[in-house]
Amino acid sequence: MVIKVNNGGLYGADVFEMKTFGKYRGEMNKRPDFEQKSDSDIVSKMIEDEKDYSIYSKCAAEFIAVLLFVYIGSMQAAGGGDGVLHAAFAHGVAIFVLAATFGGVSGAHINPAVTFGIALVGRISPIHAVCYIASQLLGSVFGALLVRISLHYKAYFVIGAGATLCGRGVGWQEGLTAEIVTTYILVQTVLLCAVDTDKNRLAPLAIGFSLIIEILAAGAISGASMNPARSFGPNIMGQFFLKPENLNSLYMFWNYHWIYYVGPVIGAFIAAGVYRLFFARDYRVLA
Repeated sequence: MVIKVNNGGLYGADVFEMKTFGKYRGEMNKRPDFEQKSDSDIVSKMIEDEKDYSIYSKCAAEFIAVLLFVYIGSMQAAGGGDGVLHAAFAHGVAIFVLAATFGGVSGAHINPAVTFGIALVGRISPIHAVCYIASQLLGSVFGALLVRISLHYKAYFVIGAGATLCGRGVGWQEGLTAEIVTTYILVQTVLLCAVDTDKNRLAPLAIGFSLIIEILAAGAISGASMNPARSFGPNIMGQFFLKPENLNSLYMFWNYHWIYYVGPVIGAFIAAGVYRLFFARDYRVLA
């Protein structure tokens, strides 16, 4: 019999396995040996079987994953087509592939808001969370730089440097609300499908589809970033490479940029709070 315990990693990361050979031989009224032990005893015995990665490897995974996510998310706009629909599927499929690829290394957060939410529920240490977020933001900058290198100036301006922007005429209230709600859904999906379950093999697919429906719902309002790292790098590179007259023509390029940090943080905070109140398997407030 193989027992799996998820210790907070996403998409299969930080999952321990232990083979137990009890005396259970069809005796229906006898509990297996492992059920007699506390969770701490089980975990301590399984640590020796854990295939873990150093914080350097995990940060490198987050850096590369976000770099590729920003690159794909920005470059898809250069292909034309239905803007919101195209963006939704490009981002959703990208997160599915990247989560499946890097999940076993770092948990594939690929999003400071996700890291923040996981830290709030105690599934990652504050120090590691800070390292993750720094790696994600740095990856965002390099991903946005790669976008600029890949496109000539006109195409780069047409996609607005790959930045997430509110729709024309949308106020900051609408944009902020959209970011809060969509981030809440995303982080809730991550916590329930990937962090706090033993059956997380389909988590990348669930989270990818979550991203698709959220972009379809709010893409025309706020751009449906849900991810400070997705918004950070493109704006920084846009400031450097776009001509002033072109930069000023982009709707609220900097004026509303703050909503892509405040909104996801609030959304992640609410998701973590709801999770701890009602859904956490351990230390649930309302049992």
